[in-house]
Amino acid sequence: MKKRELQELIKQGEGYFVEFKKQVGESLDREMVAFANASGGKIIVGVADDGGNTGCSTDNTTRSKIQDIANNCDPRIPIHIKTVRYEGVKLLVVSIDESHDKPVRCSRGFFLREGPNSQKLTRNEILALAAGAGKFKFDMQICRGFDYPGEFDDNKWQHFLNGAVITPPENRKDLLMNLGFAEEREGFQITNAGALFFGKNIQTCIRHSFITCVLFKGTTKTKILDRKDFKADLIFNYENAFRFLQQYLKIEYIIEDGGPRKEIPEIPLEVLREALVNAIVHRDYFEEGAGILVEVYDDRVEITNPGRLLFDSSKFGKISVARNPILFDTFHRLGITEKVGSGINRMREAMAARNIEIEFDTGDFFIVTLTRQTATPQVTPQVTPQDERVQIILEFCQIPRTREEIQIFIKIKDREYFRKNFLQPLLKQGLLKPTIPDKPTSSRQKYYAIKEEK
Repeated sequence: MKKRELQELIKQGEGYFVEFKKQVGESLDREMVAFANASGGKIIVGVADDGGNTGCSTDNTTRSKIQDIANNCDPRIPIHIKTVRYEGVKLLVVSIDESHDKPVRCSRGFFLREGPNSQKLTRNEILALAAGAGKFKFDMQICRGFDYPGEFDDNKWQHFLNGAVITPPENRKDLLMNLGFAEEREGFQITNAGALFFGKNIQTCIRHSFITCVLFKGTTKTKILDRKDFKADLIFNYENAFRFLQQYLKIEYIIEDGGPRKEIPEIPLEVLREALVNAIVHRDYFEEGAGILVEVYDDRVEITNPGRLLFDSSKFGKISVARNPILFDTFHRLGITEKVGSGINRMREAMAARNIEIEFDTGDFFIVTLTRQTATPQVTPQVTPQDERVQIILEFCQIPRTREEIQIFIKIKDREYFRKNFLQPLLKQGLLKPTIPDKPTSSRQKYYAIKEEK
């Protein structure tokens, strides 16, 4: 392995294809089995979880111990061990290929790679996974007809690198392959995962990767009040579907003892996020006849995606098996999914804390139903200079400021929230004025406060 390749792997951190170990220990067999049962990977011995290089013994005794661990798995796992010198210390890189004789077990049971973790499964659960998903996973297959680099969106790629805190590499192709976004098969080719995240026009190659959001009047599908179809990359679809829900769900405003106003959405936002992410990363993309459907009724929200569970329904909420491991790993790297295998329980706990019902239908289509609560409708508030943050904005804008500058100054990250709850009301009441009034959406637009006449 070249020094540059190793450097890129360590910079990327642990993920679906990479595991760090400070030394050869008891858990090495678990990681080997997990990679063999998934899509293969590399174990770098001599590197801490945070990417710090501790070094390790590379003598024949250590190498023999690693080989014995692989040989004792059932069936035996073929491995490749390389000694490399990196930043003044010696490391061992253990490469494991995907097994052609699954399921593979060690003395402690069956394990499967799930994002950056190895999760214990029973043999029947792994057999069910193999039967349900087939030999290959959709997100890891080559995206036929994808023209690289012509159809590859550089801006989306850079946005991903920034969000995942990955330093742009010298060779982009190496990183794309390391993360599962590309393969070297009869030339360099983008996988379905790469197309779903970085394609310029995804509908030309994976036309069923869309999210449809619908607002109904009442509790049936009789009258549609609004509908949006999001057909771009997975991150765009996720963010816009979430905004659609925020737009039409209600918020209760509570002010206690003259303190700052609390905003309590009728359905916890973390539950909505988790439900959307689950629908995206766990849907069956081999099913081309349907996309993800988000429906808002007067009494509930339903999020539906194609795909049966990959394990027995009695294990639902107890284990998590990624139908699309590269998609899951990417959302995890971006910090959108936080805890592997705990999403369903976190949703249940968050809803129970508010005494709100949540239901899961695990049939041919996976459906999450979230009951809506009665709350004060969300409206654009009328602000006054006496409001604390409004006063801060007006003082800050004694000289013209951009929207981004104002948001950073008052520490509000959500652009749409700031626009609806502060910028638009202040402009409407004449407390702020735009510097380019005839071009309100200009990229050079700034805002300044109107001084009160005394």
